[in-house]
Amino acid sequence: MKKQQTNKAEGAKGKTERPAKRKAVTVLHVDDDPNDTTLLQVACAKADVDFEIHNIGDGGQVIDYLAGTGKYADRVRYRLPGLVLLDLKMPRVEGLEVLKWIRSNSALRDLQVIVLSGSELQEDIRKAYAVGANSYLVKPPSFTSLINLVREIDARLPAARL
Repeated sequence: MKKQQTNKAEGAKGKTERPAKRKAVTVLHVDDDPNDTTLLQVACAKADVDFEIHNIGDGGQVIDYLAGTGKYADRVRYRLPGLVLLDLKMPRVEGLEVLKWIRSNSALRDLQVIVLSGSELQEDIRKAYAVGANSYLVKPPSFTSLINLVREIDARLPAARL
C-alpha cells in the first residue's frame, strides 16, 4: 500500500494533517530583476498554485535550461517546463531572441510561452506575437493583481504528463 504524503498544519486545537499538494507542472520564470522574481515567488505561495516555479535571470541560461545542456543537463532536477513566463529585456540574450530560439527548436515548438513584461508598447507586443508568443501580459501594478494573475495562469495550465 502506498503511503500518502501529508503536511502538518497547526490548528486551533492542535495538529491536523492534510494531503500534500503535488507540484505537477514546472513553470520557468525568466526575468533578470530579482525584485520581480521575489514578488512572483511570494505571489505563487500566497495563491497556493499547483505548479513548481523555477527562476532564471538570463536569456542565455534559459536556452541552456531548455536545451538540457551544461549545469541543466539533469532532467530529473531541471524538468522541461509546461510554460515559460518570459521577460523581454534581459542580459546576454533578450526575450525575443529566446522566443525565436524556442520556436525554431522542433522539440520545443509547442511549448507555451507567455511574455510577462513591464512594457506596454504596441511595438513590443506586436513583435512578441510575430515571433510566436502565446500571450502577452503586462506586469501587474499591484501585488493583489499579481496574485490574481498567478491564479489565472494556474487555472489554464495543462495537466502534467505522467
